[in-house]
Amino acid sequence: MGTCKYCGRNAGWLSKAHSECKSKHNQGVNDFKAVVSNYFTGRAAAVDVQNFTNRLKVNTFLSEEDICQIADKEIRHYTASIHRPFSPASMRLMDDFLNAVGVAYNSINRKGAVDEFTKKLMRGFMVEYFTGSLTLPVAHQRCEKVLGKFPMVQSNIEDAYLYVLNKAATNFMKNDIISDGNWQKIDDYVNYLQLPVNNLPARYQNSQISRLWQLTILKKLQNGVIPTSNMPAPIMLGRGESIIWTYDGVSMYQEKTVKEYGGRRSGWSFRVMKGVTYHIGSTKINPIEHTYMDLKGTGTLYVTNKHLIFQSPTSAQKVPYTKMIGVTPYSDGIEVHRDGANAKRLTLQGFDSWFLMNVISQIANM
Repeated sequence: MGTCKYCGRNAGWLSKAHSECKSKHNQGVNDFKAVVSNYFTGRAAAVDVQNFTNRLKVNTFLSEEDICQIADKEIRHYTASIHRPFSPASMRLMDDFLNAVGVAYNSINRKGAVDEFTKKLMRGFMVEYFTGSLTLPVAHQRCEKVLGKFPMVQSNIEDAYLYVLNKAATNFMKNDIISDGNWQKIDDYVNYLQLPVNNLPARYQNSQISRLWQLTILKKLQNGVIPTSNMPAPIMLGRGESIIWTYDGVSMYQEKTVKEYGGRRSGWSFRVMKGVTYHIGSTKINPIEHTYMDLKGTGTLYVTNKHLIFQSPTSAQKVPYTKMIGVTPYSDGIEVHRDGANAKRLTLQGFDSWFLMNVISQIANM
């Protein structure tokens, strides 16, 4: 005998639900969709959502899974419908809804619907900083207030801030000329929020943020200022040394020489008997050398104001700028020639060489 998945009673042979129970459940789902939609469009109150939810749970077998699926969809619709400038009313509306449905926050936010709402508010506040409607401290304070109600993991918080920075960078660089005022806005934004612009998440590594911040660094170097960074890194820095930029996924190759030997015979031979030949003369062994670029590992390249530092699980290398006698740029990396009788060529591959070549040039002229 089958058991009804709604009421839990006997449903008959090979049956999983009573037709009446299924019909009630379908009607309950539709009724819950309607009240949630009405709530987010201002035609129902939070108390209506709460009363409907409690009644439908009892009368129509509305489950927590049903509530979460419907809530996810309606929250996303509401998020898409709101536009800046955002008012505290939006935050109150969401907070009241989450309290009214009586389901754990993490369950409702399982697929990230509330996170998307939170990020949209945060983006809106920070856009208003760049448009001049809000000061940076006030915009940040509003973001912190939203996060107090709807917490997110740090990676999502950073993503919200980086999204706005990328939009600002794209807008500021339209004409390839950035005013001093906009440079200052960007610098203040990055420093105030402590954004990892010289070690960006994969999503933003080829974004306008990357190019903009590289230009910012070059501008400082041209003015004789060494950029500083508080970014933690698993490397030892010297006195007065600071990380300027970081590249992940870089492969390092080092020149390697291999010596092989080949023989050369001289003299003459004569036959002693069938199958036996006697050779008179000598055999000379000659060494033959050839070189190739040996892969030493794939890891992280740290660009500091004093060194290029490569680190991977299998290899590490520190190259002082003062020991470089030549650098050859490629579309996807550089080749470094170092001073010293036994110094081997290094090839670093996996990044656009434009910025690094400019950094090396600027530091050499400081």
